Amino acid sequence: MMVRVKILAGGVSEQSVEVDDGSTYGDVLAQLELNPETVIVMVDGIPVPVDEIVSADYLEVLRIVSGGCGPVSSG
Repeated sequence: MMVRVKILAGGVSEQSVEVDDGSTYGDVLAQLELNPETVIVMVDGIPVPVDEIVSADYLEVLRIVSGGCGPVSSG
């Protein structure tokens, strides 16, 4: 099955990957060399678990951005 993947990570790119029957979304991320701990896989705008079997031919991958706050002033 051919799957189109839109990657939203600081910019936007789109790739197509071939996946075998029974592949998971985590397998797709591995093919794209993306760490599953740093992204969210979305199908039709809904997050899906990376261990779920691929059932969609189009998905979006959103990179998770996190950060702390700067020093707190007591001023």
